[in-house]
Amino acid sequence: MITTVIALLVGIQGPAATKVSAAGIMTKMFAHYADAKSVVGTIKMTLTAAGESLHTNTNVQFDRPSKIFLHQTRDGLHPREWLLVSDAKSFSYDPPNEQSKIFGQKRHVEYVTQHGTSQNLGDFLSAAAQSLGDINPMIEAMISSKVWLQKLTGQWATLVYRGKVTANGQECHAITGNYRDNVSAPPSGTFEAYVTEDGEFVKYVLHQRVSVANGVRDPVDVTTTWDAVLKIDAPSDPALYRVLP
Repeated sequence: MITTVIALLVGIQGPAATKVSAAGIMTKMFAHYADAKSVVGTIKMTLTAAGESLHTNTNVQFDRPSKIFLHQTRDGLHPREWLLVSDAKSFSYDPPNEQSKIFGQKRHVEYVTQHGTSQNLGDFLSAAAQSLGDINPMIEAMISSKVWLQKLTGQWATLVYRGKVTANGQECHAITGNYRDNVSAPPSGTFEAYVTEDGEFVKYVLHQRVSVANGVRDPVDVTTTWDAVLKIDAPSDPALYRVLP
């Protein structure tokens, strides 16, 4: 899987050749999480547009191959809450977001093993993709499934290494590039990624200009920032792996 990611990243790396490459840093970051037996931490998303901000906080822990607790809360005028959880026997998640206001909708519960095949963290995330508030680059990287890594790298039209900077109080490699919604779409913004020497993904910033009201109003500049503290092979709390009906 990591070999596939390396090929993808080398293909989109910018022309500048340096001893430290953007593709090399991002590949090291992917391996950092792919090799982890467990991850525990938090991710804070801040979306800013037209002078207003919205926050989504994620608390997450998982133990490979099939235990996860992913809890998200959002502030603002319409606060929301989401939960994806697996105890390795079954997993549950909220109804899809478009169904969330339907009276009587219950959480979805599925068996981890279906038709003789055991599902993993990437499968859980795919099942709950429309039932979470923020599937972000940190989540995609730490889950480390082929589908989610291909989705993430497909959003990077270019990769450029910018040297070392301080981000969230840590010395990091800075990587920038052009962003696109998917591998077939044209670039529609820019991104910044900050990764420590050890491969910890600590910050990601996405800059976009978004059309509103079907183009009637002027486009709005939107900046989305994710700040993460994700520790690999850290002790998790077994009590959180409780599947809610």
